[in-house]
Amino acid sequence: MRRPSLSLKLLLAMLLPSLLAFVAFGFLSRRAAALAVEAELGRRLQTVAQLLARQVADDSVALLQPGDEDSRTHRSLTRRLSEVRESASLARVYVFAVDHTARVDTGPAAIGERLYHLDGSRSELGLIFSGKAPVSQRAASSLLFYGHDGKPYKSGFAPIPSESGEPRFAVGVDGSAALYADLIGLQRTLLGVGALAAVLLTGLAILLGRRVSQPLRRLSEDAKIVGQGVLDRPVPVALRRGHDELAVLAQTLETMREGLLQRDERMQMMLAGIAHEVRNPLGGMELFAGLLHEELQPLPDAPPPDLEQARSYVARIQRELHHLQKVVADFLLYARKLPPDLQRIDVSALGRLLHEVEQSARGASGSSVEVSVEIAERCPALRADAQQLRRAIENLAQNAVQACASEPNGQVRLSAEPASPRLVRIIVSDNGPGIPDDVLAKMWTPFFTTRAQGTGLGLPFVKEIVAAHKGEIEVTTSAAGTRFVLTLPTEP
Repeated sequence: MRRPSLSLKLLLAMLLPSLLAFVAFGFLSRRAAALAVEAELGRRLQTVAQLLARQVADDSVALLQPGDEDSRTHRSLTRRLSEVRESASLARVYVFAVDHTARVDTGPAAIGERLYHLDGSRSELGLIFSGKAPVSQRAASSLLFYGHDGKPYKSGFAPIPSESGEPRFAVGVDGSAALYADLIGLQRTLLGVGALAAVLLTGLAILLGRRVSQPLRRLSEDAKIVGQGVLDRPVPVALRRGHDELAVLAQTLETMREGLLQRDERMQMMLAGIAHEVRNPLGGMELFAGLLHEELQPLPDAPPPDLEQARSYVARIQRELHHLQKVVADFLLYARKLPPDLQRIDVSALGRLLHEVEQSARGASGSSVEVSVEIAERCPALRADAQQLRRAIENLAQNAVQACASEPNGQVRLSAEPASPRLVRIIVSDNGPGIPDDVLAKMWTPFFTTRAQGTGLGLPFVKEIVAAHKGEIEVTTSAAGTRFVLTLPTEP
């Protein structure tokens, strides 16, 4: 099943709630207006019926019997009701008995004829004829009904006072609810405005949908290109401009593309470096293996194998194997790029770490280079991965030992001191000849080395460890020596 597009979702999300709210508002507004009009019309008709009921005598109505339509009493009452109907702009005025039979009617009903439209107001008429309130205060109105002409009407009722106290007759007044026609017109106007608003909202939703869906479609195409491995094509700057969600998404995609590009370049550089570093020891192993094979191969009339020479070939092969293992180990360590396991390292733990590095550096240098450790007493605690931090410092220390190994009084100094309340400075310095400018510019590049047996991964690995700890590394060098400074954050 195909899922709806984003444009359609935006259209529905904007259009449906607005239309529902507008329809509900129109319906409730019309309903409230209709109830108000109906209540006001009912009060008006009740007032007219009460005034008219005080002008009609109960005894005069009681004298009227079927067939008395031409009597003076009937004509007089009919004329009075007609005057009230015309002056008050009423549809019909009539007098009826408790049994809902007509006595006087400005309409077509004769004396004694049953008024069936009163059956719908039984409860209201019951209050009029048998209510507990005084007769002069009794009044009621019917529900809205439609006449034979299809127009809405409403009736008001009031009892005619009698000498017995219980009314026998009542006055009914039918008024036209013409305002309902105006309400229907209002409803049509609201529907027209709602239709226009729906059209405008539809156009707005389509416009917004395109404004959103088109950049998303372009981002989707760019993501597909990145997924296909084409990493040298940046996300368009127009999509990355701004601070809305689309711009943030485009910026995130561009950051991902740059990260993948750097990772791809790094991987290619690593593969090229590994191929270069592995090729040399493999070539040496192949050479000395061939020489060893020739030395140990028995030939007629040939002197016996030179075991010392054969052992030297084996030793050269073992050295190449050792170098090859180191290359593979350094490569795996650099490629794995594990996140640091941050733990608290106080001043005593940091001291032990630096002394362990000191011993390792002494073992690498023999006795020609002096290695010393100095830690400030008030050095704050670090939050770092002890194993990775030791590996970084040890790498710098071994480079320093090798740099000043040719000096008559070679010295390497490892120290730690507070740089600020939130930073610790770890320094590895030597008194070697310094780093040449051409080497200084390339020393952080993976697989760049000036040594015959170096892999060129030591300093790049140190830089990555420091960056993973959110620290910084600085180097100053001159003919008097080199100084590496690692600035790391302290324990919060």
